[in-house]
Amino acid sequence: MDLFLSAGSIDITPAKPVALAGFAERHGAYSKIHDKLEINLAVLKQEDQLVLLYSVDTLFVPEEFVQSILNQFGTAYSLQEKNIWMTASHTHFAPGLDYEKPGLGRVDEAYYKQVHEKLLQLTEQVLKSTPKKVTVSYGKGKSSLNVNRRKKLLRPKDGWKLYWKTLMYPDYDGVKDDDIQLLQLKDEQGNVRMVLWNYACHPVGFRHRSQVSADFPGLIRTELRNYLQQEQLPVLFLIGFAGNLKPDVTPVTHTRFKDKLNYFFQFGPKYTRFPSTELYLEWISLLWKETKVVLKSSTELTTSKLTTSQYRLPLSEIIGDDDKHHIDFRKLSIGENIQLLAVSAEVLAEYKDVVANAITGNTINIGCLAGTRIYLPTDKNVQEGGYEVHWFQHRFGIKGDFKPGLDEKIKNALMRL
Repeated sequence: MDLFLSAGSIDITPAKPVALAGFAERHGAYSKIHDKLEINLAVLKQEDQLVLLYSVDTLFVPEEFVQSILNQFGTAYSLQEKNIWMTASHTHFAPGLDYEKPGLGRVDEAYYKQVHEKLLQLTEQVLKSTPKKVTVSYGKGKSSLNVNRRKKLLRPKDGWKLYWKTLMYPDYDGVKDDDIQLLQLKDEQGNVRMVLWNYACHPVGFRHRSQVSADFPGLIRTELRNYLQQEQLPVLFLIGFAGNLKPDVTPVTHTRFKDKLNYFFQFGPKYTRFPSTELYLEWISLLWKETKVVLKSSTELTTSKLTTSQYRLPLSEIIGDDDKHHIDFRKLSIGENIQLLAVSAEVLAEYKDVVANAITGNTINIGCLAGTRIYLPTDKNVQEGGYEVHWFQHRFGIKGDFKPGLDEKIKNALMRL
């Protein structure tokens, strides 16, 4: 079936120094702008149906933004909530927009208002533009640049006793999703009109914690635009199930062997962060090489009927006793055997297998959908403990413990899509 596209982007770089969100120990306003922040939007149109896909350079997107789009444009364009996909790139170097998580960075009201206004401005601009008929190309490749960040090591307790503790250290043998997936939408003249790419990795690698940056989603966006020779090309980064995945520094520091030796003696790794800007940029260069391979190898899909579905699971079924909020699950079928799957949580990498058991076909798994309130660990993760299980709650404004049977509950939710 014919598919049409309207797309655009808008700059949301803060106009004045404000606090950044993403690290609890960081205080005060930013010191410098390293690279700009953006909202990128793609509107897919097929017959009378519209699907809006947003990528916002921020830590978390509030649900209020989705409701605002519905209030402003829902009636005129026959929009339903399930057709508005708003995701955060999850950069840890942007001002916060989420009032629910002051433990991760306070929200500047003026900046919140600025982004909200630009969100509406971009949406109106793209909705009013003339859509172009497009074809969809899909590419998939492997990355060697992310790593599981949950490492179990023996630690002392009560004198001479020892116990296994899950620490936020790289685990080179841990579960991860090493896929890079990419969609190119081209017009009838063969021009690329939009790129959407997906990778499971926390954007926490940028070297300077006091500076504004979109991190690797923004730097790869620039590389894509330069390579395709389109300065204004809309590029959507949709983060994968990256709750426990981060950049692996060892491909550029060459310290993996030393780390494994340290782990043998129950010590920590040589580096948990990039030790210099030069090495961080070298890692970005390696990621761009991997992404470019996927871009160049993408092949045209047979476009299917656009179908969207949504299911909500009460948050209290997963953690604590909050009966006012929920976890949002979305599915969008876009091409032959290709579908986007999004969850309003920081989903841990182990859920890739749960998705594969619940949904047939190839899925592009996406986390940090608007309204994200929690990490989403599996039952095995809960047994292991660690930050994503026991330590994140006070920073996220969440109370309570995870319930048993998470794997089965999430699988059942996915099967309802």
